[in-house]
Amino acid sequence: MNILKQVALSAAALLLAGHALANSCPPGNPPTNCAPPTGAIMDLDGTAIPSTYTKYTTSFMAVATTTNLSFAFREDPAFLFLDDVSVTLGAGPNLLTNPGFELGTVGSNTPVGWTYLNSFGASFAGVVQTNGPHTGTNNYYDGAVQAYDGITQAIATTIGQTYDLSFWLMDNSGQTTFHRISTNGDVSDTGGNGIDLLVYAGVVPTLVPEPETYALMLAGLAALGAVSRRRRKA
Repeated sequence: MNILKQVALSAAALLLAGHALANSCPPGNPPTNCAPPTGAIMDLDGTAIPSTYTKYTTSFMAVATTTNLSFAFREDPAFLFLDDVSVTLGAGPNLLTNPGFELGTVGSNTPVGWTYLNSFGASFAGVVQTNGPHTGTNNYYDGAVQAYDGITQAIATTIGQTYDLSFWLMDNSGQTTFHRISTNGDVSDTGGNGIDLLVYAGVVPTLVPEPETYALMLAGLAALGAVSRRRRKA
């Protein structure tokens, strides 16, 4: 085996090792069937799927003066409908901008006031839509396939205070139970159709390799370039 091939294999091994340590998602372009990001305050995996709008509630304690509220979606066979999201401190007002997705352009991935997350390029990604709101005119309609996408919004919070979160959700798949896709392409249902929703407070789910992975990749490419230059000089 020549030295160039040896370095190439070594660089690939380093890259894969770094990818495995930093992110459990298998390689691909884009990667698919990735596990959901960690740190959720609510994970609907294993719970009943609502075929009509159902209210979900939870709470979180703020640990910073700014908290990102985020949703991560995956719905391989059909679509999830999200509407009327609320974050309040006691009986105070809703702290979210555009909580019912009424503002902005229908068909846009990014509702006004929110940031759209789709690092893996999931198809059938979430959009503002008018096809089934809980109240008002619009809802958020997400059918992300073979990867999670999401939306996030930063709100001002007071450290140590407990905030109440609620939202309304339904699904049109006809299936009965939320079931996530595991790492490395394993699926928790025989059809391979993952349906999952997770909620985060403070942690923004990115679903991308950590910076160490990119450092390893660049180191490998630099080594390849050095070997190539030495071969040309020989």
